[in-house]
Amino acid sequence: MRIVLKEVHPFDFKKIADGGQAFRWNLQDNGTYVGVVGNYVLEVSQQGQELVIDSSGDGEEAPLIMEYLDLNRNYNEIEKMLLEYEELVPAVTFSSGYRILFQDPWETTISFIISANNHIRNIKNTIENMCRSYGKPINYKGKTFYTFPSPDALASVSEDELILTKCGYRAKYIIETAKIIADGKVDIYNFYDKPAGEIREKLVTLPGVGRKVADCIMLYSMRKFDAFPIDVWIQRILQHMYFGGQKISLTKLQKFAEDRFGELAGFAQQYLYYYSRNCWQEIAKEK
Repeated sequence: MRIVLKEVHPFDFKKIADGGQAFRWNLQDNGTYVGVVGNYVLEVSQQGQELVIDSSGDGEEAPLIMEYLDLNRNYNEIEKMLLEYEELVPAVTFSSGYRILFQDPWETTISFIISANNHIRNIKNTIENMCRSYGKPINYKGKTFYTFPSPDALASVSEDELILTKCGYRAKYIIETAKIIADGKVDIYNFYDKPAGEIREKLVTLPGVGRKVADCIMLYSMRKFDAFPIDVWIQRILQHMYFGGQKISLTKLQKFAEDRFGELAGFAQQYLYYYSRNCWQEIAKEK
């Protein structure tokens, strides 16, 4: 199936795919990005404001794709509101076209447990190893791809087996979390309508999930746009922009960001993250 969308703006799939929110998108030699979303392989190409999406499915996945890419949201308006914060102008200008993907909560949970104290290349490799070992195959253009493993699949794996995917010490957390989800003790698919604070309290009971990972799960898979994950890049840029480079506790930074940006917090975080990660040397020179 092919979807062709014209005049999609602001939208920059390179920024979206490489922005640290999803780990299964890979740039191909022909300039397209290929990734697995749910039970489908998607191939995305963009020329200016024209977006072409090829899929391994027969068409029934079209609504899922629109939701996943957040194509029904007015990002012109979001960027306009963010630009009202004078200090955000460089970040929003540089990161324009970024969108927050609407991902599966289970996959997002495990992906960000893997992400803790890890580099993006290692995260991507571990997830790909895990999918190859425990996911289901999908054929697309003569190549085999794999779905993300189900909770049941990972709950039945031994720690020694899972470590072979290069997840290291996180194997224990992944298996324990998989068992909790598979047993229905925490229903992460029933969180969408709950307030962020209540969801966070539930998520941090999962092994390997702390405040930052919980906020990533809420922002990337539950559309809790008041969530503001803080990693080293966000910590650096907040301290630089608002506190003269002084070291500030994560608790204080968290409260500051949530108070400062309110319902736009998650969007502000993503623009700041992409800007910081790609332009830190230039930013650090500014006073």
